[in-house]
Parts: sequence; C-alpha cells; structure tokens
Amino acid sequence: MSELPAAAPRVLLLDQDVALRQALCFSLPLDGYRVEAFGDPDRFSDHLDLAAHDAVIIGHAPPAIHAAPLVERVRSKDQASAILLTATHPTADLVRLAKRHRALLVEKPLLEDSLLQALQSALAR
Repeated sequence: MSELPAAAPRVLLLDQDVALRQALCFSLPLDGYRVEAFGDPDRFSDHLDLAAHDAVIIGHAPPAIHAAPLVERVRSKDQASAILLTATHPTADLVRLAKRHRALLVEKPLLEDSLLQALQSALAR
C-alpha cells in the first residue's frame, strides 16, 4: 500500500467491535483517509485533545460507549464532524443528539458504502 499524503483527512474511530475497527483501519486508508482506532472510550477521549482530526466516528453501544458526551466534546471544539454508528434502530434521544450537534447517523451493519458516503458528507461540511 502506498503512503498517504500529509493532507489526507484524519479520522478518529471509537468502536468496541474489534473486527469492525480492523476492517475500517484496512479499508478507509484505501479510500485516502488516515485512521486512528480505539476500543476504549477513555483512551479515545484522552486522544481527542492531542492532535487535530477532520472527522470522528463513534460507535454508540451503551453501556460501554455513550456517544452523547463524546459528540458534545467533539462539537464544542468545532474542529471535526461526527458520525454516530448504531447497531440498532436509532432511539429518539440519539436522533435528537445527532440533530443538535449536526452529527450523521449510520446504522450497522455497514451496507455498501454507507459509512464512506457519511464520511464524505461530514468532511464537506
């Protein structure tokens, strides 16, 4: 695989599903994105302040990962767009959270290029 250009969009990923993290760490660079993946919300949260990023993908999976405080933190810095992944039909609270913070919702399983389209849309904002 060739080296990504320095200007490649940087994406932070938080999801408790190891297989999904590995798959996205493989596939997103093929589409020109730099990816840093985390399974632990605390390590992810600590990393939010360390370096600039263009988009954040958060797998909402209570009780292990609650998206609300993380999305609020990302959007308060107004430096990145957020995408929320959910393994179930989004609850009304999750839909309100997404609307309030202009985050995009994507349901798992990731069909076709739904996440890639959401990522492109998030970065175009």
